[in-house]
Amino acid sequence: MENWIYRPEPAGSREAAPPAPERTVPRYGRFPCPCCGYLTFPAPKEEAVAFVCPVCFWENDVFTPDADQPSDENRGITLNQGREAFRRLGAVRKDLVRYVRKPLPEEIP
Repeated sequence: MENWIYRPEPAGSREAAPPAPERTVPRYGRFPCPCCGYLTFPAPKEEAVAFVCPVCFWENDVFTPDADQPSDENRGITLNQGREAFRRLGAVRKDLVRYVRKPLPEEIP
């Protein structure tokens, strides 16, 4: 059995790493979120399995056909409850407000 020992390389022995690329907001798509209506989905809602909208934080639920049916992906809230919460809070739940962002200009229908 071989023993491996980590030995750090002396400073300056490697080339400098290239600068990190600028971080940009990912471009999502041209399909509306069923909750907030902004164009954030990469595919139609029927195909966007478990996609989370960055504007309202609704997790798409392809298995819940009715807006009044509880969504397992969204801790049991309905789509209509999520829409109402988004209008009031800016997110589908109060604890998710800190994660959402404003819609980009190209996401506004």
